[in-house]
Amino acid sequence: MKLNVYQRQSLRRFLGLYLGSSFVLMGAIALLFFIYEKNALLQNIQQRMQLQANNLAKDIVLEHMEATPNPFERLALKHNALAFVLLDAQNKILYKHNFLGGTSLVFFGVAKNLPSFLEKQDAFYLVDNKTFGHLGVITLLLQYQKPPHLFAPLYRCILIVLLGACVCVGLMAYWLARLFLKPISDEVARLDRFSKDIAHELNTPIAALLMSAKSLARHTPQALGILVSARRIFYLHHQLAYLFMQDLRRDEPTLLDLQTLVSQQISAFSDMAHFYQIQLTHDLAPKIVKALEEDMVTLLSNLLMNALKYTPPKGVVHVRLQDDLCVSNTGQALSPQSIEYLSMRYTRGAHTQKGYGIGLDLVKNICMQYGFKLEIYTQGGYNVFRVGFLPNI
Repeated sequence: MKLNVYQRQSLRRFLGLYLGSSFVLMGAIALLFFIYEKNALLQNIQQRMQLQANNLAKDIVLEHMEATPNPFERLALKHNALAFVLLDAQNKILYKHNFLGGTSLVFFGVAKNLPSFLEKQDAFYLVDNKTFGHLGVITLLLQYQKPPHLFAPLYRCILIVLLGACVCVGLMAYWLARLFLKPISDEVARLDRFSKDIAHELNTPIAALLMSAKSLARHTPQALGILVSARRIFYLHHQLAYLFMQDLRRDEPTLLDLQTLVSQQISAFSDMAHFYQIQLTHDLAPKIVKALEEDMVTLLSNLLMNALKYTPPKGVVHVRLQDDLCVSNTGQALSPQSIEYLSMRYTRGAHTQKGYGIGLDLVKNICMQYGFKLEIYTQGGYNVFRVGFLPNI
């Protein structure tokens, strides 16, 4: 399915909104999942340490009841894999085994609601008091060194799942967007074919009408208005055909004699200038540009038609071709605000003038295509439309 510029813009906006909201939602779900899994992992560590603390407390009670010699050493031997500290009622150390760092309860704050599970720096701690004073032990502290990269597997798992989900959602969104756009694309293609067929079929009758109007005007001066109307129809048809047939052109730019093209266009619009009582003057110097002839004809005809439409009777339209092309016309001076909007499609300088407001938009697009510079300004009572060309080849 081939998409035009506007359909591609709509597709990008839909995908941006859909994927953006989907990614935010999946990111929020991933964050909540991470928090849940992290808490579950910490809870598992706490339960394991609590079980170890219960076993140690049970053995302390048994050692006290059996009154065996060196009970602490026996406890250390039996629970050699544990890191623990045994404290008396004054929180003084009775015995310490494999314990790193400080042992005072002050380090952990005031011990309340025992057993208490704490995370400090690179280790986890469990504070318990289930010894009930046996062997003088009031409080026991268990230490569990936090493994490096404890949550790394969880990070990797979530990242892989999230990336997979994003890819799946992206592909699904693209497929849905193309599916929704297909009926619109088919209808646009049908209208495009219809427009191109109409533009093609109108070539012959409009050319015949223009030739007949020219012949009639030569023998009947009063028929000059018919020739001008035929010229306007031909101009409008050329604009529409240029727009509709752009994607069909496969020609390569060539070196063009711009002086000859400008002279031909001035000659073509001379009858219209005469009918509207406008003086059409020119000052042309040789100029070579590399472009498609149809593009340059469209640019020149639109600039001339625009100047003639907005020049009052008895006014002047002057065409100058030197290093650049300037089409100037007398009439109401353009304000800075109107100059800003003139080259926008369907915008006209004066709403009283007839037209469709696409001429200067075509000129602007052609200039952008070739890297020409389009300037619009007022100078010496003239509205000037200047096209700056690239340096000569």
